[in-house]
Amino acid sequence: MKSVLLFLQVSVLCFISLTVSSVSAQENKKITHVVMVWLKEPGNETQRATFIKASEQLNDLPGIISRHVGVVQASDRAIVDDTFDVAVTVTMESKAALKAYLNHPKHKKILKEKIKPLTNRVVAYDFISQ
Repeated sequence: MKSVLLFLQVSVLCFISLTVSSVSAQENKKITHVVMVWLKEPGNETQRATFIKASEQLNDLPGIISRHVGVVQASDRAIVDDTFDVAVTVTMESKAALKAYLNHPKHKKILKEKIKPLTNRVVAYDFISQ
C-alpha cells in the first residue's frame, strides 16, 4: 500500500513539474498580436492613412520583434474576410512583452487620442509561435 501511495505522490509531482515547465516555456515564446479594424467610415482612404500614420508611431516600443500595418486586400475567395479596413500585426518577444506593450503609456495615448476616434469595431487575435 505504501508503495502505491509513493508512486501516486511521485506521479502527481512529475505531472505538476511538467505542467509548470510547459506553462513557463509558453510564457517565454514569441507571441503575435493581430488586430483587425473596421473604420467609422469604411473604405475612407484618408482615415486609413491617418490610422496607419498613428499606428506607425508605436513601432519603437520595447519588446517588438516585428510590426506591420496595412490596408485590406480585396478578395473573391469565400474563406477570406475582407470586410475590415486596416490591420496590424505585432510579434513580441514574449507574453510579458505583449502585456508591457499594451500597457505602455505611449500605446494607450495613441489609441485614445488618434486611433479609437477613427474606429467602429476592433477584433484582436493573439497566438504563440511554436
